[in-house]
Order: sequence, then structure tokens, then C-alpha cells
Amino acid sequence: MKYGGMELVWLLLAYSLFGWVSETIAGTIKKKKFVNRCFSSGPFCLIYGIAAVMMTTTMQELIEYPFFLVLGCAILATIIEWFAGKLLERVNQHKWWDYSEKKWNFDGYICLSYSLLWGILGTFCLCYGNEYFTILYKLLPGLLAKILVWVIFGVEALDAVVSYAALFHNQKKMPEKVQDFDR
Repeated sequence: MKYGGMELVWLLLAYSLFGWVSETIAGTIKKKKFVNRCFSSGPFCLIYGIAAVMMTTTMQELIEYPFFLVLGCAILATIIEWFAGKLLERVNQHKWWDYSEKKWNFDGYICLSYSLLWGILGTFCLCYGNEYFTILYKLLPGLLAKILVWVIFGVEALDAVVSYAALFHNQKKMPEKVQDFDR
């Protein structure tokens, strides 16, 4: 199935919200108190949305081949997770997650068990989730849907910028690693 630009933005937001809810529930259960484990302050974990949209735009041909779809989703999500982990560490000067104690991990950012989980979740999203979220989007009147998507996207973008600015305000200066990264 082909998705238009607004539908892809909608999917990005839907899966980012789903990712935030999942991460928050997992963190809250683990710590026994409310935990926002995402970079921004708002209810979005963009790594989930970005991964879902990238899978949606690159893995459609594999839907008829479940084994290869799971494998493709696992590989793509693992690459995204590794790059996001490295980027967040450079920006924050600490790891946001660490799989070092898990078997078959690489760099502490990725591990086989989570790669398999991402493959299964990605396959589920492509086979079922996208259709469900697209139906929800199409239930909204055309203009209202577009306005809603752009407003939510704008709020999330502003939240990400403010979170990034607050991070550097708290550090009083840009870390050397980020200065090197910006060159």
C-alpha cells in the first residue's frame, strides 16, 4: 500500500506516541514511579516513529514474505537504534540505554533479543498497525485531519527543540563531542 505525505506524518506521530507509552510503562514498572525515558518532554519517542515510517517506506515489498519482513524490520530498527544511541550519547554525554549486560550485544546499544523484538513489532506494524492508524486518520474530515497533524507535528517539533536547548542550557556550553560532531 502506498501512503501519502500526510499519512506518513500521521504514522510518525502515532508510532512516536505508542513508543512513548510503551517506554513510559516499562520504565514506570521497573522504577515503581513515573518515568519519562524519552529525549523530549512531551509524549513522543521519535525513534519509534522514525523507524516505523522508514519500515513503511522501504519494506512494503516484503509483506508477502514474513520471514524476510521480520529480518528486514529487525535489521533496519537495529541500525536506527544504534545510530540513535550513539547520537544521544554524543549530545548528552551518557547512554540513554545500555544493553551491555545482555547476551550478544554490540556497544551496549543493540542486542540480539531486542533486534528480534523490533523485527516482530515492525512486522506487526506493517501488517496491521499501519492499516489501523490509517483508518483512524481517514475517519477525520480532510481539512481537520491535516490541521490536526500539522498542529501535533509542530508541537512535537517545538518540544524537541526546547528539550535540546534546555539540555545545553543546563550544561552551560556545548560539549566537545557535539562540537566535533557539528563540524
